[in-house]
Amino acid sequence: MRTEQQIIDQTNELARQLYRLNGNDVKKGYDFYESTHPQEKLAWAGACVAQLMLTETDPEDAMSNL
Repeated sequence: MRTEQQIIDQTNELARQLYRLNGNDVKKGYDFYESTHPQEKLAWAGACVAQLMLTETDPEDAMSNL
């Protein structure tokens, strides 16, 4: 079983990969869940949807539990 931090880290890495698909890049360690930039927020939202669909895990719940 993954910890809340592992869920958030995995979702953040997935957001980074989704962001790269649009030709963008950010430095390692960047937290998409804290972003206010529309494209970065969209990458985080997409990663959250993927987590829910593939693992039935809500990263927003994990963040609330930390």
